[in-house]
This record gives sequence, C-alpha cells and structure tokens, in this order.
Amino acid sequence: MKTKASLNEQDYLHSFMSTMTRKSDTIINYVLVIYFLLGIVLSYKYDTWEIGIGVGSLNLIAYYSAKWILKKSKLYQYVLSIILAVFMAQYIYQMHGMFEMHFTVFIASTILIIYQNWKLQIPLTLLVVLHHGGMAYLQNFVYTDRNGPQIYFSQVNFDVETFLVHVVLAAVVFFMNGYWSYYFKEHSEVHISKISDEYELENIKLASEKYSSLAATNEFNTFIHKTAQDLKSPLNSVLDLIDVSKEHTDNEVLLSYFDLIKENTQKIDVLVNDIRGKSVSRVVGFRD
Repeated sequence: MKTKASLNEQDYLHSFMSTMTRKSDTIINYVLVIYFLLGIVLSYKYDTWEIGIGVGSLNLIAYYSAKWILKKSKLYQYVLSIILAVFMAQYIYQMHGMFEMHFTVFIASTILIIYQNWKLQIPLTLLVVLHHGGMAYLQNFVYTDRNGPQIYFSQVNFDVETFLVHVVLAAVVFFMNGYWSYYFKEHSEVHISKISDEYELENIKLASEKYSSLAATNEFNTFIHKTAQDLKSPLNSVLDLIDVSKEHTDNEVLLSYFDLIKENTQKIDVLVNDIRGKSVSRVVGFRD
C-alpha cells in the first residue's frame, strides 16, 4: 500500500511529465511545419512537387490523426518517430540521392529527447536501417541501368562496407540520444523526489512548531488559572478580616486581626514573587 507521501510524489511527477509533454508537443508543431516547408522549398530545385506536397501532407495527416485518436496514450509519439524518418527519405528522394539529407534524421533524433523517452529512438533507428538497406540494394543490384528507372538513394557508390559504417555511426547517434532521454527522465524523477522529501520535512516542521505553540499556550493558560486560584484564597481572607475588624473597637482584637491580615498579605507577596520568577524563566525559555 502506498503512503500519502509517495502518492503526492507520484501525482507531482505525473503533473510535471504532463506539462513537459504539452510543451514538447508545442515544439514538435513548429518542427513539423519547418520540415513540411523544407520539402516545399526542395520541390523548386528538382520539380518534385508531388513528393514535397504529397508525402509531406500525408506525414502531417498521419501525425495529427494519431495524436487525436490516441490522445489518451503516448503511442502518437512513436508515430512521430516514424514520420520524422519518412521526412528524411522524402528529402533524399527530392534531392536525387543527396546523402547529406541524412542529417535531418539526426536532428529529428535529437529533438525527440524532449519527450524523455529513450524508446522513441527505436522506430527511428529501425526505419533508417531498413531504408538504408532496402534503397542501397535496389540502387546497386536492381535499378542499375542509368537510362532506366532510378532509385534516388545515394549519389555515391554504396557498398556493404559503407552501409555497415553508416549504420554503426547512426546507431551511435541514436544510442546517445536515447541515453540522454533516459538520463533526463531519471534526473527529473530524482529531483521531484527530493522536492517531495523537502516538502514533507517542511510540513513536519510546521506541524511541530504549531504543536509546540499550542502546548505552550495551554500550559500558560493552566499557569494563569492555578495562579488565580492561589491568590484568591489569601486575598479573600484579607478582605474578610478587614470587614470583621470594622465591627470591633477593642484594640487587642484589632491587633490580632491586623496580625492575620499581615500574615495573609505576606502569603500574597510570596505568591507574587513566585509568579514573577516563573514568568521570567518562561520568557527566557521561549526566546531560546
């Protein structure tokens, strides 16, 4: 059974991650617009409007449809990972095999770190490997006639050795980005756990101070009540003796009453001195 503290921590973590996801989605909206417009710009150079508009539009439709249908799930983020890899393939085709367009997928891999989910690198990696392997095979072994249909994958010779080198380098990039996604999430959880612990300690401290203040107030009230009771008895005795002494004219009787009045007055004096001493000690104690 989870404690109240752990539940609060989980709620705070969920709230934090939800906020981060919303901000990440906002950033991705801008990224997708830029990627789509880049495809339009590339269409000017090689007259690939059907690819720039067609594939780019399908990518946007696929992402926002998945986000709307899977709005209660994070699966749309995996769809996004695939779409970013498709944009890379689109650019390479539009640029007639310009190999440098592969860097767009490395940028996409880095952007995915904002979701703090290392698993988003998996579909991106798989699609890049399949794209490299499939297109390299078609270009080098199927569509080899330069006068016939072309597979625009690479403008340079792409043998097995080159393929393996590129796959390894790409895998390193994806692995590092996945690691940073994992690290940021772990760091966020540790940071939130620390904040939660500090919050609990602060609550305990405030509760302790409140209890101490309440206890001091109750103790003070008890002290006042007891003091009033202690003063009441000798004070009543003095008042009674004064009333009685008014009814007598005998000096000896009056002197005896005065002695009793003096005795009770001394009791009051002792009580007052005792109260003053205790009050001073209490003030010093509160200051400490």
